[in-house]
Amino acid sequence: MGKPLIWHDITWPEVKKASEETGIAILPIGSTEQHGFHCPCGVDTFNAYELSKLVSEKTGVIVAPTMTYGSHPYFHYGFVGTIPIRATVQIELVRDVVKGIVNSGFKKIVIMQAHGQWWTLQTALQEIALDVDCFMAVATWWELACETIKEVCETPFKHADEVETSVSLALYPELVDMSKAEPDYSLKPYIDKSFVRPAVHSELINSFPIESITFVPQENVMKTGAPGDPRKAKAEKGEAIINSAVDVVVRLIEYLKKTYKPDEFPRVKPELKADMY
Repeated sequence: MGKPLIWHDITWPEVKKASEETGIAILPIGSTEQHGFHCPCGVDTFNAYELSKLVSEKTGVIVAPTMTYGSHPYFHYGFVGTIPIRATVQIELVRDVVKGIVNSGFKKIVIMQAHGQWWTLQTALQEIALDVDCFMAVATWWELACETIKEVCETPFKHADEVETSVSLALYPELVDMSKAEPDYSLKPYIDKSFVRPAVHSELINSFPIESITFVPQENVMKTGAPGDPRKAKAEKGEAIINSAVDVVVRLIEYLKKTYKPDEFPRVKPELKADMY
């Protein structure tokens, strides 16, 4: 296992060398958002960056500069510590960043995203594919580690809870104050809870993902901002979750390295009689 290759830490000739050796880049995307009384507001950004570094250590691919602001479900707005950007702004920002990465020679990009903005980034991927000819994949850690989360955690993933706090304890324990962690079940939806589920990791599959139905402005009702019981978190649980997510991304990157030369990539942009952009 080598050291991670960080775009911000090296010179442009070294960036060029990385593009010539693999042609693959990881783009970490997080957010700035409250994570209860016990975790820092940078959790999503730290998770995206630290997971990307772990992948880089195992594969040698470069980690592009981290995006520290993200788009949010409407019910996140108004909570102190959270700085959201509009979904349309993020789509355009990601488009420009991807273009910059491609213009530096990387035609295969894995977006390491660590915030509840999966619908925005999937939309961005669909939009960019009509504009830029490059391979892209959006890697959301709790989706990639869904089975492991079910195995090692007592409760389903929500936010700053057992699951996310476990990951924080494994990656940057010095920033987590478990003495301030406390259970918070104050979030009460306006409609029967049988109709609403988390987007990932839930037994209530015959219901609406929380981002697909108007829910409840959380800052109006929640005490800590961390639904569930983060006291159940353990670093060991976080390590298992991290290993599962990193393994999937590493396997994808190794497949790309084996299947395509650094300057090659799976064809993406369709041939259109009228360009959409």
